[in-house]
Parts: sequence; C-alpha cells; structure tokens
Amino acid sequence: MAINGVSTLQLFQQTIGDVTKVSSELAQQQGQLSSGNKSKDFAGIANQSQQYLALSASIAQSGQYLNDNKAIEARLETTSSILGQLITVATDLNNLIAQRRTGIQVNTAFQLQLQEKWQIMVGQLNTNSAGRYLFSGSQVDSPAVDNVNFPSLAVDGVPDTGYYTGSQQDITLRADNNIVITYNVRADDPGIQKIFAGLATAKQADIENSDELFQRAYSLIQEGVQGVVSTKATADSNKVAVSNINKNHETFVLYWKGLQETIGNTDIVAVSTQVAVNQGILQAAFQAFAKINSLRLSDFLR
Repeated sequence: MAINGVSTLQLFQQTIGDVTKVSSELAQQQGQLSSGNKSKDFAGIANQSQQYLALSASIAQSGQYLNDNKAIEARLETTSSILGQLITVATDLNNLIAQRRTGIQVNTAFQLQLQEKWQIMVGQLNTNSAGRYLFSGSQVDSPAVDNVNFPSLAVDGVPDTGYYTGSQQDITLRADNNIVITYNVRADDPGIQKIFAGLATAKQADIENSDELFQRAYSLIQEGVQGVVSTKATADSNKVAVSNINKNHETFVLYWKGLQETIGNTDIVAVSTQVAVNQGILQAAFQAFAKINSLRLSDFLR
C-alpha cells in the first residue's frame, strides 16, 4: 500500500513513533527484570538519588559502629570473666589468711601459697586479648601490673598503685552518634588496690607473726573483693548497653536497606505486568502493520 496522503503519512509516522517508544520501554523493563535494579545509574532515580546516597552513608556508618561495638563487647566479656576469676582467687586468699591465723597453715607453706595467689592474679590482670592488654588503660601494648616484684606498700596498711605499670587514662567508645562509653577496667581500680595491699600486708603479718596485721590484710582483701564485685557489675552493665545499641543499629540497617530497595530495586510484579501489556501492544501493532501492508487498492474499491 502506498503512503500518499498527508493524513495517512502523519498517522503512519505517529504509529511508528508509538511503537518505537513502547519498544524502548519494553527493553528498559526487561533490563530491570534481569538486573533487579530500576536503573543502571543514578539518572534513572534522579529525584531520589540524594535519599539513596544518604541511606548508603547511614548504613555504612552503622556498619562501622557494629564492627567496633562487637569488638568492645568481646573485650567486656573477657574483662568480666577475669574479674570473676580475680574475686575467686582473692576469696581463696582470705581463706588462706584465716587458716594461717588459726595455725592450720605453717609459715613456709603460707609464704609459698601467698606467692602462688599473687602470680595467679598477676596473670589474670596481664591478660592480653587480640594483642591488647585489657587492664592497662590506654597503654594497651604493655602489661598492667609488675610480674617480677611482689607488691609492697609505701605506707603500711594503706593501698597504693606501686604494683601498677599501665596508664592512668581510660579508653572510651563512641557506640552511637550521641553515646560515648568508658568501658575499660584498669588494674589500679580501688578494689584491686585493696587486694594487692592485702597481699603485701599478709606477707608482712607472716614475717612479724602479727595477728593485728593479719586482721588488717583480711579486711583489705574483703573490702577489695566487694569493690571488684561492683566494678564487675559496671562492666557487665556496659556490655548489656553495647549489646542493646548493636541491636538498634542492626534494626536501623535492615530498615534503611529496605528503603534503598524500594528506591533502587525493581518491583517485579508491577514491571512484569507492564512487560506483558507492552508485549501485547507491540504484537497488536505488528499484526496491524502486516495487515495494512498486505492490502491493495482494489481492496478499498470493493
């Protein structure tokens, strides 16, 4: 059939344009289905690209918080465990002092067991986790307590930090944008100081065979244990706080990823429906073109 009328030519050109547009949309929709993305670049989501990037930044930041917080959570778990062990050893030490006062322990055996308890506590407080000494404050690359010299006091019966070799500075964690936690425990904690003072006093009591000093040593260690119990409770509380913050981060990350998917991912059901519609339109258009092209002038004169 010849296209020789102005109106016929315009209709033909318009139809060709419509078919081309539908073909382009169909190709784009098929690309969305195969890739799972609405667009291969930000041009396809231009009106929501800033929101998409902001969500990406929030997800990355929360991911970093999660990584940091989980590392701290593990350190707090180890710290709490060590403090629990320290409490047990200190309690055993007081039982040893009680036995010495009643004459069950002889001097030589007492001195050896005193030395043993001290070495156990030194090992606990010099715990190294992933290359970091947990009880040294910010000086994480060196042990927290002197492991060579048995503790002694500058003033008899008065706790001090002569045994401590770490830093006086604590370590903080920014667990969230607006939350900073001081999470570490230092080996110069007041409760630990009293336990070490009790060690030094117990040794001196044994040398002088002084029941008064033994009483003082026992009281120091008892007070020290109570202090460490309180410190352990704080460490446990910090661990729970960090764990709860992590749960919040995980919830927000899931929510933000869902929003991102809404912006950038293909709506499979909606696009599949539109693909079927456009395929139907193209099929009908091609059938119409085929029918028109098969007509002759005589068909119009009948």
